[in-house]
Amino acid sequence: MPARDRYQMLRRSFSFRPIGAYIALMFAVILVLEFSTPPEYIFGYLYVGPILLANWFLDRRSTVFVTSLGVVLTLANLLFPRDALASSVAVVDRSITVAALLTVAYLGTQYRRIQEESARQKAALQAREELSRAQSDFVATLTHDLKTPLLGAQQTLQFFGRGQFGEVSPQQLGVIEMLQKSNHKLLALVDTLLAIYRNSLSGLPLAKQPSDLDELCAEQIVVLQDLAVSRQIELVYEGSEGAHLPVDALQLGRVVANLVGNAINHTPRGGRVTVRLLRAPDEWRLLVEDTGTGIPPTDIRRVFERFYQAENTRHVPGTGLGLYLSRQIVEAHGGRIWAANRPGGGCLFGVSLPDSVPPGAAALARSAAR
Repeated sequence: MPARDRYQMLRRSFSFRPIGAYIALMFAVILVLEFSTPPEYIFGYLYVGPILLANWFLDRRSTVFVTSLGVVLTLANLLFPRDALASSVAVVDRSITVAALLTVAYLGTQYRRIQEESARQKAALQAREELSRAQSDFVATLTHDLKTPLLGAQQTLQFFGRGQFGEVSPQQLGVIEMLQKSNHKLLALVDTLLAIYRNSLSGLPLAKQPSDLDELCAEQIVVLQDLAVSRQIELVYEGSEGAHLPVDALQLGRVVANLVGNAINHTPRGGRVTVRLLRAPDEWRLLVEDTGTGIPPTDIRRVFERFYQAENTRHVPGTGLGLYLSRQIVEAHGGRIWAANRPGGGCLFGVSLPDSVPPGAAALARSAAR
């Protein structure tokens, strides 16, 4: 049995008995030994027992009282009985005894304080772990229960749009398309939640294949052009040839879509979003620059945290999960992701990927995500 458990069991066993009676009995025995012998015979060390009992089972005031009483009685034996004058050696010995009693009381108090603080921290840690497990289970259950009806609704909307339930007017078709877009966004959010949950539990599985990063980025830019046009944003892509790496194209496509989509959403109308793929020593870099408001310096280090949104971007629809998932994906590839404010205004998000993915990168990303 661990020492800590034995200590707790001892405290419980004594808690049903009058501790004060034990301490008083010990004092009585020590007093008889002290005052029935000359001062040269020192039994004051035995006061350590009552002091430790008081420290373990009583409050701090009681511990101070018991310690003070032990010190006074130890020194009193220098004067009583009167027929035995104390020698200088006895005075020194009893002074050392007093110092030892005070030291024991202090160390006992410190030990008790450390034990109580350790118990509080352990309880707080357990509470946080239980809360984290409850949140993870809730997210997993919620996303699973949401995805099934959303997929069914998406399929039904497609049937309506094709006219399988009757003729559809142009106005009705426009409403159906709007519902399909909203449903698609909800499905994307559910997929993101599921991906984050699974990555936190077992790491991010990568299906790496030789891929052309330039082609991958260009495909995502084409998909996001409609969003940029609808917001009157100029979206520019500057690619680079020769960016062939063994990567998970689907997952990295998510990263590009998240970063460019965020840049478009946070850039005012008439602004510009520039995406660059650059060759650097031993790595490739993807840079996404916008002409938006930038990120407050106090928030820039936290933008990749789960559910975090910068204070000046809360008016923009979002969950605070896209950048967090992007960080998981990039780190699983052995790369890094960062954010910075541009000197001329706006924000820059960067991703660097090494020419070869280091071994254990996925495990490292899983550990960082927890």
